[in-house]
Formats: sequence, C-alpha cells, structure tokens
Amino acid sequence: MGVLAALLGETTRASVLFAQPAVVADRPLDAAIDVSPGATCLDAGRLEAQVRTWLGRGNVPAEVHVHVRGDERDSRAVVFSIERHAKAYERRFDQLPEDCTEATAVVGLAVALAIDASALHGIVANPPEVAGPKRILLALQIGAGFQVMPEGSVGPAVGIEYGLLDWLSARLDAWTQFSWGNSIEGASGVFDTALAAAVPDLCAGGAVGDRLRLELCSGAGFGVLHAQGHGFVVSRSATGPWIVAQGGLRLMARLGIPWIVDIGAVLPLHVPSFRADTALGPAYSQPNPAGTLVMVGPAFPF
Repeated sequence: MGVLAALLGETTRASVLFAQPAVVADRPLDAAIDVSPGATCLDAGRLEAQVRTWLGRGNVPAEVHVHVRGDERDSRAVVFSIERHAKAYERRFDQLPEDCTEATAVVGLAVALAIDASALHGIVANPPEVAGPKRILLALQIGAGFQVMPEGSVGPAVGIEYGLLDWLSARLDAWTQFSWGNSIEGASGVFDTALAAAVPDLCAGGAVGDRLRLELCSGAGFGVLHAQGHGFVVSRSATGPWIVAQGGLRLMARLGIPWIVDIGAVLPLHVPSFRADTALGPAYSQPNPAGTLVMVGPAFPF
C-alpha cells in the first residue's frame, strides 16, 4: 500500500505538471512505452496490457513517451519517466511487490495515471449519487363511496403525491362524489347530493418487490355538501360544510405506468343531516357513522 500511495501521489502530480490542451494525433501504446527490465521481471507486453486496462483505451496523445527502466541490481526497484511537449518528469520507486503480476500492475497504474490523471476516476473516486425513483405522482382516479354520503356515490378525483423521504410522502387529493335518489324514511320525495372536498394526507410505506408499493395514509377531508330535493311537498336545496377524518391503504402497482388503488375509511366529524317536512312533522336522515371510499386510476410521475 505504501508503494501504491506513492505512485498515486507522484503520478498525479506529474499529470498535472504536463497537462496541455488535447491534440488530435494519437499513437498506439506500444509505440509510446519502452521498457528496459534490468533485474526486474517487467515485460513490455504485459506492462502495455496493464496500462491499456487502466486507461480503457489503446491509444495516447502522440507527444507522450514513457520510459520504464528496471534497476540493474535490485529486482524490486524501477525508474519511471514520462516526456510530453519536450518536458520530462522522473521518479524512482523501491520495494515493488515481489510477485511479478502485482509489480506489473503497480507500474502499469503509475504509467496510466501519468498519461491520464482521471484513469482511476471510477475506482477510487466517490461513487456518484444515484437518484432515487421519482416520487412526485399525479393521480387521476374514479371513486366509489359506500355510506360516505347517505347512500352509494361515485365521482372523479385528482391528487398529487410528493415523496418527502423514501418511506414518507405527502398527498393532496381533490375529489367529488355524487349520489342520486336518496330517500328519507317517512317522506315521499327523494334528494340528490353533490360533494366537493380537499383531502391532505401523510403516507408511510415502502416497496414490496420491484413493481408494488404499499402505504398507510391518514389525514382529514374538508369540503362542501350540497343537497337538492325532488318530489317533496316543498322541495328545497341546501349547502353545508363537510369535515371528516380519513385513513386507509394505498397500493401502487407498476404495470407499464403506475396504477393506484386507494381503500379508505371515512369518519364524520362535522357532516350535515338531511330533513324533510311531512304531514306528521320533520323527518331526518342522519349521517352514517362511517363510510368506505375506494378510488382507482393511473398515476403519472414527473
């Protein structure tokens, strides 16, 4: 490791010293490197192969010339020099590895770094940050409610989900529900209802395999509920606030594009009741104690 550290430090300094604007002309490595092994086991062919491996190419700028000279008596010492643009830099290294393959690899690395200081970029540099999967999703869904309104209901929804952390995201949904032909016990007429609501949520979860993600979501819904009577002795319309607690499961499956299924419970906090005037007095339809909302649709990452 001591030899390798010295090689890295010195050859990097050499590469900075000789940095010049790139030239068009190149020549093969075997024409740019000459080796005099001396007492070492260095071989020109094996050394060239090592340099080629480190550089990832077989050509170098035409003005580069590398001289590698093994010591005449010490089998673990080598003098390494590089010439470029009529300038030269030389360095002696002692205590090369005794194993010939390792010694050739170390010298090959030094030569590669002297030619191109970025030769080790993908090996010793910090790995580039890998962006996580996009977690900004725009969902377009159709929803069906069960006792969310007085009876069954349907309506479209649009929502956006933003990934705060890998396991945590924030949602904001806007949806509507419509219900027709609702009755009040003891009254002859029916009424239709329309609901528009905004629902902020926090969701926690994670991936289950490559194509599936599960999240548990919790939030509140804030909306306006409108009712219109038909067939009563006196038919009226009215509008009131609609506030609920909401929570449930979000399942996202990647089938070409993401598809989202939301299954949630709706718990009334402040929801209006419905009244009809009859010959026997007023009759009421009270809010359901809880409802279920299922929404399905594609999502689009951006």
